[in-house]
Amino acid sequence: MNTIHNSAQAATSITSLSEKTDSQSELLPAQNIRVQVNKLSLKRSGRLILNKLNLRLLDCGITSIIGPSGAGKTSLLRCVNGLDKDWKGDITIDGIASKRWPKGEDALRQHIGLIGQKPTVFPCSIANNVMFGIRGKLRKKDNSELIEHCLKQAALWDEVCDRLDHNAQTLSLGQQQRLCIARALAVKPAVLLLDEPTASLDPRSKNKIEASLQSLSKTMPIVVVTHDLEQVRRLGGHTLFMCDGILIEQANSATLLDTPQRVETREFFQWSSCDCPPEENE
Repeated sequence: MNTIHNSAQAATSITSLSEKTDSQSELLPAQNIRVQVNKLSLKRSGRLILNKLNLRLLDCGITSIIGPSGAGKTSLLRCVNGLDKDWKGDITIDGIASKRWPKGEDALRQHIGLIGQKPTVFPCSIANNVMFGIRGKLRKKDNSELIEHCLKQAALWDEVCDRLDHNAQTLSLGQQQRLCIARALAVKPAVLLLDEPTASLDPRSKNKIEASLQSLSKTMPIVVVTHDLEQVRRLGGHTLFMCDGILIEQANSATLLDTPQRVETREFFQWSSCDCPPEENE
């Protein structure tokens, strides 16, 4: 396979961040930029994980990120969320640099919700799990309406409304994942990032989560890392193809799946793998 790192100059972003900015007005809808990433690089044990990556997220919509294992997809989410800190470049959220976020890292992680592949629920009630991130005086208020609202947003309310005081760990895996989404929503994040959120779930749970994400994407940006190309098609929106820490191609999801422009993307769709040596840092 052709070495993908030789195509770095052709890499684009969600809004085609490149030197040719004169065409951006045709690509950008009338929305504000919620997240902007410029020249993001990350190294681990001498290996370049992210390589001068640029992208933008607008006010709403779903963005799927695909690519082979080790492409840097999860690392990108962790950098934006603040879990990975030793990156170089710039990440701004609502116009504020993430490394100078008001009230620190915990506040940033509430603003940028991140949900992993394996659901993490706490050994307490379903209601207390939803409220876990709420602190101070807000915790002491009657939050029944907030709990109901978040569980409805996560497509879980109808299944647990009569047992909110039950231990959350008794829920099925799919229900636990939806509970994690509800818990993230309770702190009112501006952006929701999900890393393989349905990889281990049954089709019914997968469909419920996808429907929930599509609904949420009408009012906020949703980013989903996935290896499931059919899920990408169902979710719609935009899709990014990454390999070796480089953003190779981006387009409307259906367009990218049906008529990819880059040979690297076509070969990934055919072989589901990418054996390209990483590009050396300058």
